[in-house]
Amino acid sequence: PEAEFCIKAETVSAREYCNLHGHWKK
Repeated sequence: PEAEFCIKAETVSAREYCNLHGHWKK
C-alpha cells in the first residue's frame, strides 16, 4: 500500500511525494 511505502520511505523524494499526496501521517 502507498501508506506503508510512505512510512518506510527513507528518501527525501519519497517523503515529498507523500506530502504532496497527503499520505504522510505520524
